[in-house]
Amino acid sequence: MFRTILLVTAFSAAPLPALAQSQDPIPQILANFDKIDANGDGVISRAEFRTVQAARWPQIDRNGDGYLSEDDFPRWAARRVRTQLAEIAYLDENSDGRISQSEFVNKPAPVFRRIDQNADGILTRSELEAGGSG
Repeated sequence: MFRTILLVTAFSAAPLPALAQSQDPIPQILANFDKIDANGDGVISRAEFRTVQAARWPQIDRNGDGYLSEDDFPRWAARRVRTQLAEIAYLDENSDGRISQSEFVNKPAPVFRRIDQNADGILTRSELEAGGSG
């Protein structure tokens, strides 16, 4: 699902995994909770999450064209990349087949929405520990 792109975007200290890898981002978010929680209030807001996504954009947009697309990933991963990009197509507000930095940063990440079960716009440690399962 979207998990791999989240890993690529969510953490400045985490190594960049290949998009084709499938990893659960929740342990990474928990491990970096205090770094992501910039104001130290004990929760991760959408704004704090967006800040991290914006900081990671230059590493995601590997070809530097301002868009997340198949061109940003190795050819050997093309099929998986297409599948994963299709799963996050809702980020593509103008339906041009690419995800711009603005679209990527300003729309809530699917993993954020999944974990934020009560839809209050913040992630707590308990929501992360529950894994977005309810």
